[in-house]
Amino acid sequence: MNKRNISRALLGAFLLGSLWTSESKAQELLPIAETNRVYSSSTIDRDGELSTRIFGLEQSIEYAKLNSPLSRAARFALLSAKWRYRSFRADLLPSFSLNGDAPNYNKSIFSNTLDDGTVTFSSRTQSEASIGVSIDQNIMPTGGRLSLSSGLTRLGIFQNENTYLWQSTPLVASYRQPLNQFNILKWRAMTEPLRFQIAQKQFVEDMENLAFTVTQNFFDLLLAKINVEVAEFNVTVNDSIYNISQGRFQVGSIAENELLQSELEFRNARNSLTTARINYLRIEEEFKALLGLDDDEELEIILPSVAPSFELDVEKAYELARENNSTALQFELNELLADQTYDQARKSTGLSATLQASFGLNQTSTDFDALYDDPQNRQFFSVGFEIPVFNWGKNQAEIKSARNDQMETANTIAYQKRQFELSIKSTVREFPQLRDQVELARISDEIATRRYDVSKNRYLIGRIDVTNLFIAQNEKDGARRNYIQSLRSYWTGYYNLRRLTLYDFEQNEPILYNTDF
Repeated sequence: MNKRNISRALLGAFLLGSLWTSESKAQELLPIAETNRVYSSSTIDRDGELSTRIFGLEQSIEYAKLNSPLSRAARFALLSAKWRYRSFRADLLPSFSLNGDAPNYNKSIFSNTLDDGTVTFSSRTQSEASIGVSIDQNIMPTGGRLSLSSGLTRLGIFQNENTYLWQSTPLVASYRQPLNQFNILKWRAMTEPLRFQIAQKQFVEDMENLAFTVTQNFFDLLLAKINVEVAEFNVTVNDSIYNISQGRFQVGSIAENELLQSELEFRNARNSLTTARINYLRIEEEFKALLGLDDDEELEIILPSVAPSFELDVEKAYELARENNSTALQFELNELLADQTYDQARKSTGLSATLQASFGLNQTSTDFDALYDDPQNRQFFSVGFEIPVFNWGKNQAEIKSARNDQMETANTIAYQKRQFELSIKSTVREFPQLRDQVELARISDEIATRRYDVSKNRYLIGRIDVTNLFIAQNEKDGARRNYIQSLRSYWTGYYNLRRLTLYDFEQNEPILYNTDF
């Protein structure tokens, strides 16, 4: 062996060791955890330093459900719906009210016309105090209102000698009945329970939507983290390759073009690292905001394992979605609201009347002790009506407009139902394929890594040029990112299926949340 070959051999051995050392250090930047069961709260250690929160996917979702602003908003929305429904239920029950007016003092001068036409002015000083109680009950089927009341009034006249007059109404029963008028309470009896059911299901959907959103953001952050690690790895390795290329160029084994290419790759790797770090910080801040973490908390996420596989029945999933998802109930509510609008337009443009009647007892006396002796009958009855005669066709136009709105809603809902069905079936059909894609991406990642190792070794012994080495490196990086993207598609598909059906297929039971808050 001549001196030139010995020099090349020694240079190759030195460069091989240099690249192996650099790559070993770079590989430490790429830990891949195959578990999702790790969680560590941020605490203060013995040295007074803040420890790092470590989240897997499931732990991120659980933490967000407890601490995210979106989870709190969902709880407040359900509480609002609970109180609204309770308000409606109260409208169906009797209400008790107390009213009064005191002292109602009045001192004034007024004109008084005598029998002979003479007008004189007189003064008066009096007070009129009253108190009453009533019990009212709405009659939901007819839209009427029944009332029972009792009251007491005292009239005080203050002149030379004070005089007090008393009036009592021991009991008065009254009834008010609209005729051929829109009965809002009857429609509310159909829509409000449905609204509350939707709100209950919507809360579960909101929590599952949060899980879906957290999954998307989790993998966005994980991919950003992988990009940073890959960029750091490439900077370290490309630096070594550039140094190797400089040594080979000095001994004349490569052309200047190959040296410049390796230098360009090294510079591009440094630029990619800067971009990757900036992108990671932005996505990390968004992820912390979603989970409800403070910006200054240290965060570390780990790669989740693949969820257990299970068999899916398209028809069963569709039926579960129809039973559990609020969308199906929302379709029903929208139809009811369209019918309500049409009924209101039709009844507000025709003949309408109101029947009012009351019967009770009353009595007056200057002596309070005799106020309830021998009470007299008190009766009232009236029928008020309104008949539209001519208004340039406005009533007919209102009815036709409401009718067409009703038909528009019916056809829109029919289309939306079809789209909802297709969405469920498409999601269920695609999910098993997503798992296959994860497995294929994992195998491709391993193959690309092995190919890069082979290409690296061949480059070190001079069997391939630097261009082929960088091609293998780019394919390795692309395979790693594709594997993360495949995991992202699988997990988002999993939580999308849960939020559409509100069913846990892994446990084979409906998804329920505690709503006692």
